[in-house]
Amino acid sequence: MDAGTSPEPVIGCPRPLPYPNGWFALCYSDELKPGDVRIAPFMGHELVVYRTARGEAHAVEPYCPHLGAHLGHGGKVNGDDLVCPFHGLAFGPDGTCIRAPGDRPPPRAALARWLTCERHGAVLVWRDSDRAQPDWEIDEVEPAHGFSPSRKSCDLFDGYVHDVGENSADVMHFAHLHGFTSTSMTYEIGRSSITFDMTGRFRGVLINMHFVNYGVGCVIGTSTAPSLGATVVTKVFTTPTAPLKWTLRVSNAVHVSRVAALPRWLRTPLNTMLIAFAHRWAIGVARDDFPIWNHRNFVDHPKLMAGETSIAVYRRWMKRFYPE
Repeated sequence: MDAGTSPEPVIGCPRPLPYPNGWFALCYSDELKPGDVRIAPFMGHELVVYRTARGEAHAVEPYCPHLGAHLGHGGKVNGDDLVCPFHGLAFGPDGTCIRAPGDRPPPRAALARWLTCERHGAVLVWRDSDRAQPDWEIDEVEPAHGFSPSRKSCDLFDGYVHDVGENSADVMHFAHLHGFTSTSMTYEIGRSSITFDMTGRFRGVLINMHFVNYGVGCVIGTSTAPSLGATVVTKVFTTPTAPLKWTLRVSNAVHVSRVAALPRWLRTPLNTMLIAFAHRWAIGVARDDFPIWNHRNFVDHPKLMAGETSIAVYRRWMKRFYPE
């Protein structure tokens, strides 16, 4: 092959993109009981996340402004306050030091706080490279009557958090990697969300999938099998923890129309069995992606095939969440 026909090199050594902006999960809500203090790896450092006696979740920088003790190692919650394990300085929900062993708290002593909210069963923080306030939120929708309790998992990966969202736009990979047939996809673009609707057959069963991406840190998916009267709601949270490292949190809940109509005493044990099966199926399908995500590189200008318009659309959309 001569130089005139040599392919253009498109892939170099893996290198990290900037950390993205948006809402990102630190833990599941039910992992943080009142009085709990946890350490959460986040974008190259650590945060301390805790829940007050009144049930409010807060996230702060980990080091006490007094003498630098790490509040995640021995820090305690006292009512609504986070207490340093070293000298007992107490910090209120707004981060201000409100008590100290001496006559008064040190002047201007305060913890750096991260804006926190809870959505879809997760504790999330807002990150913006310019320290701008949030201008969008993740929608919260109450589940319909008769859904099972959720089943959760958490895994660690190399690469980029947006690979999960891009999967929701990649109609061809559903066929080649996951075994779907007769697939088709449409999309709708919002400012802070993008939605992909895919229809296909899995082992002969028609499945309609609806994926709503909120930034690059959250995907809410709804998979419906009309012939089975079954719906699985999948909530996915992706969080960068270090350069080219990220955490995947997935929860699933299932609704089967015939089971939902039963009395609770019968519906509850059936839903327990159904969600075990549904979660195993959903994670089993996603597991095909795991080695791809772990060893994938980011190609700035991918050589897309015909029929991959949705990937190009997703790429253009997701760039708004990465700092220039």
